[in-house]
Amino acid sequence: MSQPDRAARTLWGHADFLRLWGGQTVALFGTQITLLSLPLTAMQLLDASAGQLGLLNALEYLPVACVTLLAGVLADRVRRRPLLIAANLGRALVLALIPVFAWAGHLSMVLLYVVAFTTGLFTAQFDVAYQAFLPTLIEKRLLVEGNSKLQSSQSIAQTAGQGASGVLIQLLTAPVAVVVNSVGYLVSVASLLSIRTPEPVRTGPRRSIRAEIVEGLRVTLAHPVLRVVMVESAWFNLMWDVVLVVMPLYGIRSLHLGAAGLGLVIAAGSVGAFAGSLVAGRLGLRLGTGRAMAVGMVIACVALLLLPAAAGSHAVVVTLLMAGYVVNGFGITIFNVHSVALRQALVPVELTGRVSATYRFAAFAVIPVGGFTGGLLAGWLGPRTALAVTVAGLVIGAVAFLGSRVVRRADAHTVEPPAERTLVTAGDPAQAH
Repeated sequence: MSQPDRAARTLWGHADFLRLWGGQTVALFGTQITLLSLPLTAMQLLDASAGQLGLLNALEYLPVACVTLLAGVLADRVRRRPLLIAANLGRALVLALIPVFAWAGHLSMVLLYVVAFTTGLFTAQFDVAYQAFLPTLIEKRLLVEGNSKLQSSQSIAQTAGQGASGVLIQLLTAPVAVVVNSVGYLVSVASLLSIRTPEPVRTGPRRSIRAEIVEGLRVTLAHPVLRVVMVESAWFNLMWDVVLVVMPLYGIRSLHLGAAGLGLVIAAGSVGAFAGSLVAGRLGLRLGTGRAMAVGMVIACVALLLLPAAAGSHAVVVTLLMAGYVVNGFGITIFNVHSVALRQALVPVELTGRVSATYRFAAFAVIPVGGFTGGLLAGWLGPRTALAVTVAGLVIGAVAFLGSRVVRRADAHTVEPPAERTLVTAGDPAQAH
């Protein structure tokens, strides 16, 4: 790390982090455009059914179950920055196939399935390496600040990016809007190439891939706090992906919002997400890490009750939907900031890739099931009822998480902003026992 960066009191003075943050923010916005562009391309150009939309969503996340644990081993064996660059280049090239094939008149659901699965493979490797790369770039005392900034970008992108995508799709058509995502990944590549902080080389004897995967599983599952947080994340992701599949059907076919209207409703959550990123650190100081995570999760899930409840005039419907997304964005950002920072603080750098991979495997491998279930529920119950059942499941999970005695143990590892306190570091990943 260069001397000016090492002396920086906050990350606003850390040039390499700012490069990473800027490039990733652009890429995240592009990713959210594709999340809406892919199903709308299938719906508008290929007249996809609810089942086909569910399968498309499932294939995008299926690689998490296929390669994430192996990706964690790779992220702990080699330098992580080249992995990030290669993954973004791969995603940019594969997504560019959609507008090319659409222009040539050969677009098909099979192609969309292949693109969704292949980009999912690159994303699985990127996400594991990305979480493992951050602790090698910045000091531990700055991890909460770094995760708050990165999480604010991710949370805002999840909403504002989809809002922008609705407008872009309406102006450019869905296949052309995907190009914006490819460009975003290339911007991220450029920012990663400009980072000057040398990444340490991991040395030591290499064991078999199986042994290293088992070590990551053992460390994660043996820790009671990490284990409970991982289970709640998996439950939320399972149910949330049902919401992602059902909302385009609900918003466009049931509520007649249009692509731009649906995108703008979802974009409202960016206001809550930004507010959540600002107060997450202070809320952790006041409540403790465990309670802050749990309260954030409850707020996020209860807010979604407004989605199936939306009825009445167009103005009332839009207001209720937007309010649900605003409060949801606020709560889930608080949860994410603390859960990621806690995991990075408890795990040694040489294990970060594998522990992150184990966590993501459990928390994200369920997403294909959620996508497929969303398509089935929407076709069987109708979009509004499917949403109501799904949100009820989210609320039940969040309340159980809030009442967990194990979650309170996270307060012993409260990670606070650097101005107040230094992060807890853990040579022994199981020290919270």
